[in-house]
Amino acid sequence: MFTRRAPNPDLAGHPFRRTLPAHVLRPLPLFEPEVEAAMKALQLPEGVRSPPVDPRRLTLQDVKDFLLAYCACFLAISVFIL
Repeated sequence: MFTRRAPNPDLAGHPFRRTLPAHVLRPLPLFEPEVEAAMKALQLPEGVRSPPVDPRRLTLQDVKDFLLAYCACFLAISVFIL
């Protein structure tokens, strides 16, 4: 199928976007600078790994979180039905 393209990319798109200044349309960073700094500070040295997680082991906090979510959903559906 034939796709029409504008010869100049600045002219392509919605008329409102064409009126915006160039600094508004620049690509956004993937993460904020403070998030990148925190990620860099928490990086593990090369070759060091965190201990593996055992999926069969449930903690008391896991059970509490599940029951809280289950009761909240049950209550929300019950209120919606009434």
